[in-house]
Amino acid sequence: MAYLPSDITSKKLLIVCRDVGGYIKRLSDYLAQNNEVTFVDLSAQRDEIRFLPGKLRRWLKKFLTVRAAHRQIQKAGKVDSVLIINPAQIDIALVDQAMVAAQQTIAFLSDGVARLAMPVAQLARFDKVYTFDDADAREYGFRKLSNYIYELDTELETTREYIAFVVMAGKNRIDVLGRIAAEFDRLGHTNYKFLVQSKVVENASPGITFFRERMSLDEVGDLIRRSEILIDIVRPGHAGLSFRFFDALFYRKKIITNNPSVMNYDFYDARNILVIDSDHPVIPTSFLVEEYIDPPVDVVQKYSMNRWAGEVFAPLADDQR
Repeated sequence: MAYLPSDITSKKLLIVCRDVGGYIKRLSDYLAQNNEVTFVDLSAQRDEIRFLPGKLRRWLKKFLTVRAAHRQIQKAGKVDSVLIINPAQIDIALVDQAMVAAQQTIAFLSDGVARLAMPVAQLARFDKVYTFDDADAREYGFRKLSNYIYELDTELETTREYIAFVVMAGKNRIDVLGRIAAEFDRLGHTNYKFLVQSKVVENASPGITFFRERMSLDEVGDLIRRSEILIDIVRPGHAGLSFRFFDALFYRKKIITNNPSVMNYDFYDARNILVIDSDHPVIPTSFLVEEYIDPPVDVVQKYSMNRWAGEVFAPLADDQR
């Protein structure tokens, strides 16, 4: 996919989020090439205050994080647009402060409404509300917008060191992942890399490796490039597509998923994307041996950061909806 510079230029933008995966920082850096961007990340690592007991230490860490964010927003001054990712995850005082500073206010939900820790009605205060979830867009009248391709370097080398790769957090999808591992084992392919950020779960598949320290986006990207197939296991309560689908598009990787909503997307091709049953995953040998089929270039470009930012930050006066 060819590099596209941002069509959004010479704007003052404020982005407020909890960027656990590092995806929003990539967007911020991209926009900062041609705009003045203030990036406020409440998940950013802070120095541990080890001499305090655990509960007090956590409270102080949150206090210092929120205070630093207040100062960042105050320093930014008036901005053309503020984008708040998953506002339910953000301290309400920070949301209020950011919205007062902006001519245009935008929310993007990369989590399902079923997991939203705030009344849906509170989102009505935003000028535009986007969601990555088709079902939520239909039910609540939000604007549908997928995640995006966050990588720009088209010269990165890819290999097939691993037959399949996944990294995910939490325990609630480990049973599905274990069944996928068993299916690869049955097919005689054991060179997969299945990583779960969690405490070790007893009786989990021996093909799963557990770890505790968060991986950087660069580390994840390195493993993606070294893998033939990516695995996506949808979170309960989600129907939207994770970033892994857009990694697959960019790097020309096949993907195995239990999220049937991908079949409604314009880049869906059964030769590249295998939708499985969570309880009884079956991987046809043909899916493993047949070559990747490139989607049309214009389809892939639709999921670029340029297109994403152009939609989100377009002034309401230019909005055709």
